Amino acid sequence: MRMRRFFSILALTMALLPLSGTARTIVDLFAIEPGNIFPLLTRTSRLDMVDYYNSGQQVAIPNNLAGETRLLEMDSTYLKVQTSGSRVVEMRMRKAGKDTVVTVIETVLTPVPDSRLTQWNAHWQRYTSDKIFVKPGIDDFIVRKMPGELRADLQDAMIFPLVQLTFTGENHDIIEATHGLEQFLVPSEYKRFGDYLKPSLSFRFKGLKIIPVK
Repeated sequence: MRMRRFFSILALTMALLPLSGTARTIVDLFAIEPGNIFPLLTRTSRLDMVDYYNSGQQVAIPNNLAGETRLLEMDSTYLKVQTSGSRVVEMRMRKAGKDTVVTVIETVLTPVPDSRLTQWNAHWQRYTSDKIFVKPGIDDFIVRKMPGELRADLQDAMIFPLVQLTFTGENHDIIEATHGLEQFLVPSEYKRFGDYLKPSLSFRFKGLKIIPVK
């Protein structure tokens, strides 16, 4: 354990060194995230999770609210963390021109999953333009042939549209959006709308932007 702690501190020290234009791996970015995404995890706790994962273990680490956090998946550009029983965070590091961009998806179980996507540079400064990505709403899942009255009923039923986002693809380079209507509505109500809904929507990276896959 002392040796693992030594390597955690060493890795943390290296991660905190100034980044010269680009970050090295997703672990570097995970370690230096200032608390906007991972407010309940110390840097040492984050690196402990990485150490355990690299040794083939998914060990639950105590967080600052006496809960448990677990690193679920990781490679050189992507990681997925279960930060609590009701929240999952995914991070994908990529290049956009000369810049390193971190795309973060935070999903909360409400209990129907709902996600938020944000993008940051390698120094954890957020990109705030609305033109970078527009999260789909329920209307985007509706096919054109849905009758007008049924469309109006669905819009009334979905006062709070819940849409889950997640990274998919071999390289986690596709973002898939799914609606939670089947979980949100009672079965008899959902049956009215199901045939007129696309099961999912896909998005891809284009420079700094995230655009629909056509």
